[in-house]
Amino acid sequence: MLNVQISSRVLSEGYDISTPVGDFSAKKVIFSFTDKFLISDPSGNQIARLGVKSFFSRVFYIVFSGGGFYQFDRDAKAKRTWTCEGEGRLLSLSERSKHRFFISDGSQDIAEGTKTWYARDYAIKVANDSDLRLVVCIFIALSVREYQQSSNMPIS
Repeated sequence: MLNVQISSRVLSEGYDISTPVGDFSAKKVIFSFTDKFLISDPSGNQIARLGVKSFFSRVFYIVFSGGGFYQFDRDAKAKRTWTCEGEGRLLSLSERSKHRFFISDGSQDIAEGTKTWYARDYAIKVANDSDLRLVVCIFIALSVREYQQSSNMPIS
């Protein structure tokens, strides 16, 4: 299992991401109606982009530099469940107990995350053979959705 830490920044909207392969950052995109966050490596190279389809959309998209497109949205059939679909894959994110989240690919859990009680920070364990970038992006999208929902803010 790989250990990942996602920490929300207090004074700026963004996240610091610590992984076994290096430290990354997610910065909020200012003055954009669709792009919300850019995820960069320590050298500042963009590795992924998170955004919404349109100004009023609640569906997030995840686009990876070099290819890869996914959509992240709440599952209409199940409470406290989200789906992430793209590139021929369907992943499910569910909150099975308070502040404990699991990502499943249908046959097995590929990641488990625990949210702190006092902030939008996550400690995540990711299966070694899983797409680390995708798991990180899913948890950031979840954090943004939950924060905006709890504060009754629009997505944009």
